[in-house]
Amino acid sequence: MANNAVTAKARAVSGKLLTRDEYTTLIHKPSVGAVAAFLKTRPLYMAAFADTDESAIHRSQAEALIERSVFDNYIRILKFHTGDKTGIMSFYIKRIETEQLIKAVAAIASGSQESFMFSFPEYVTKYICFDPIDVAASRDLTMLALILEPTPYRKPLRDLLTDPEPDINKIITTINVCYIQWAFAKIDEFAHGSSRDLLKDFFLRKTDADNLLMCYRMKSVFKADAERISELLIPYHKRLRRKEIDKALRLQDPVTALRDMFVTERVATAKVSDIPEINVNVSAYRYYRHRLAVSANEVEALYSLMMLFKAESTNLFRIIEGIRYGLPPEETEKYLIL
Repeated sequence: MANNAVTAKARAVSGKLLTRDEYTTLIHKPSVGAVAAFLKTRPLYMAAFADTDESAIHRSQAEALIERSVFDNYIRILKFHTGDKTGIMSFYIKRIETEQLIKAVAAIASGSQESFMFSFPEYVTKYICFDPIDVAASRDLTMLALILEPTPYRKPLRDLLTDPEPDINKIITTINVCYIQWAFAKIDEFAHGSSRDLLKDFFLRKTDADNLLMCYRMKSVFKADAERISELLIPYHKRLRRKEIDKALRLQDPVTALRDMFVTERVATAKVSDIPEINVNVSAYRYYRHRLAVSANEVEALYSLMMLFKAESTNLFRIIEGIRYGLPPEETEKYLIL
């Protein structure tokens, strides 16, 4: 799976990501329009923001343009791949597909289908396995189940979507499991030996983080019981074994135990914040930056680049949100992934 064109291009693109000094400049901008004007001068965002009117742009428009820019850069690099573009190299498109399906489920369950269609990125329509217009027209989750019949989501989701009292969190977990299973099947098909193990490791690292963050939030914010939290775990892991989570959930102070697990289970190795999610994201950001620098595997290089793009998008969203709500720059800076 070595392709020097893809790895070289991925590294070249990573050199265009925003620097710490540029983030410092951005957090001191007076408005969303000023952020847009700044991004219009940066190579990765120049095309997406070229026709924007900085005096009229609002938060949701800016965030949509940032997402479009990330997607376009991914598609551009993917063209350098000479193999099957529906294989594991399409992981980012598949991730978008699952994220949009999760948003659709939440929108339909809350009766806000219009909000789903309004925020749907139309440019991904031709790449995913369902029609967003049909999905948005679903009156309820049972109707969504019918729409998904021709798709790979049919079997795992049918009973959950047609349940008289659907469990939205279980549906979301199942969709995420579908993504992992798809990725592992593609890896087994296209990779071998150490390359296969390495690629699976990428997905398992994120699964560890997602599972632990879910447990921490469910316990610290919603005071959910151990049985309920266990039902929502994605059944894959790298270091974070289910029995360790179950043990922590049943301790007298489960919140502290779960917080400690971010370090003991090596889900986060950097203590840069009191917020577990920030520590996880910073650790992941530094890990993927390293992997991109040393990897000769085209999928690993592209996956690493997309995770760096994800971190940059998150940073930009937080900066725009901070400006929109008038937060002090030093407060916004605490949440940046650097």
